[in-house]
Amino acid sequence: MAHASFARRLAAVFLAGAVWAAALPLSAGAVNYSDVPADAWYRPYVSHLSDQGIIQGTGGGKFSPRGTLTRAAFITMLARSYLTAAQLKEYALQSAFKDVPTGHYGTPAINWAKENGVVSGVTASTFAPDRAVTRQEMAVMAVRFADTVGRRIPASTAAKAYSDASAITSYARDSVTRCQRAGILTGYQDNTFRPKGSATRAEAAALVDRFLQTTSFSSEYTILARRISGVPLKAVIFDPSKYKADLLTGRDVVDGAETASSMISRSGADIALNAAFFNMTNYQAVGTLIRDGEVLTTFESFSPEKSALTLDASGKFSVQKFSTRFAVELLPASDKEESSPPQRMENLVVNRWPSSDHDAARILFTRAWGHDLAFPAKDAVTIGPDGVILAVDHDKNVEIPEGCVVLAQRARRQYEGTFFDSCRVGDTIRILRSYEGLTSLDPVLSIGAGPQLVKNGAVYGGLSTYQAEGFTDKNITTYAARRIAVGVQKDGTLVLVTAEATLQALSQALVSLGCREAINFDGGGSANLYVDGFWLVGPQSRKLNTLLTFRK
Repeated sequence: MAHASFARRLAAVFLAGAVWAAALPLSAGAVNYSDVPADAWYRPYVSHLSDQGIIQGTGGGKFSPRGTLTRAAFITMLARSYLTAAQLKEYALQSAFKDVPTGHYGTPAINWAKENGVVSGVTASTFAPDRAVTRQEMAVMAVRFADTVGRRIPASTAAKAYSDASAITSYARDSVTRCQRAGILTGYQDNTFRPKGSATRAEAAALVDRFLQTTSFSSEYTILARRISGVPLKAVIFDPSKYKADLLTGRDVVDGAETASSMISRSGADIALNAAFFNMTNYQAVGTLIRDGEVLTTFESFSPEKSALTLDASGKFSVQKFSTRFAVELLPASDKEESSPPQRMENLVVNRWPSSDHDAARILFTRAWGHDLAFPAKDAVTIGPDGVILAVDHDKNVEIPEGCVVLAQRARRQYEGTFFDSCRVGDTIRILRSYEGLTSLDPVLSIGAGPQLVKNGAVYGGLSTYQAEGFTDKNITTYAARRIAVGVQKDGTLVLVTAEATLQALSQALVSLGCREAINFDGGGSANLYVDGFWLVGPQSRKLNTLLTFRK
């Protein structure tokens, strides 16, 4: 779909007037401060920001250009460049800092910045709102703000070694360098940066205006960092048709464990988030996984109630509830005319560990499991790409050749039947797969997760539906927790969200974001959401089992 129409749809949902438009011309009614001369070097910056409501005067028609800018004033300027007045008003709450009164003009902006990691305070409980902001603090706030809302900071010049570089506090050095390389906040003619120096209101206006004109948002996605329906969240909204979606497993095996950072690095993902729930003991996914049309593993304990995010062959994402069924039929080589009905086994699973030495589950193993079974199988039949049996083994671990499938069981049943005993090299095994309950085309990609949060554009689910999908832990069903969710808007736009919320509150927020359907993914210590160099949450140290990625 055309980018222009995509942007218009986003604007309709998110009131895009909140986003700074650096190229917007000055209005005829520009604010005219009595102490800002027409030929002052800073007048264009002050006028530009005043017209947008980003900076205000000090009263009596004055701007006080030589006045010292405070920490509260600077963070307020940044917040006003991103949020509308109505959105900022949502943060007129009791401050997290004891030295910021509820009625302080900077309280809403400080609350927003604290909630989104732009500021952390001068101590754990104080912000010093009325203290002069230092140059290194401005650099840190500006860079953290950019990283939070998705403004890209260019590196247009080489890094400079200031003569007083040792005076720059360690936490600020990277931010100072990024601002200097972008031409946003530079040093003085004597090659000093003066990190502890303060800025006048005129200098701050120039810095913020340069920052907003130098940095830019991506044209491919929108990053959201604000409250929706009272839920503090971060989200990335984008058109998935412009990306190649993929499902990665840790170390490229279904029970592998790997950090999000490692998987993003090796895949070159532009957008990524953790996906399925998994067993922390053996790292098996708690949900059926499909990649490139191939079933990587099955988990059917709560099917067909368990929901899944699917991508079908037409490129359409949806939330589906379905069961994945596998059966096999044995066609003896001697029965070329297929004159007698083939032997059949049903209810097979794919790439799962046997639960014990006595587990007689019939399992199909592929190279997504590994190079061998990793356990001694009572019966193992190696099936070639054309369905012809290549080997029949008993009481041993066997290799899984590339492109082949191994049909195996760890133990035999009391009433075993004759299927395995009838298998001979040269016979053919037909593998049958079906999806029951699917309302879309067959999935190219599918992630069994849940529970479902939005259905037909409305809040969906409660304790009974959560339990039907296999969720009984109150940390998931009842309490507020760190969440990851995926929403699908009516036009197919994807909304990837992270929030600290209950499932019900998150459901309402996703509806407010225009989602037709939405599903919950694994969260808590597994929560990772990455966008083109920005981490909206993460990177977490916990190793993951799966990662959903999007690459240009």
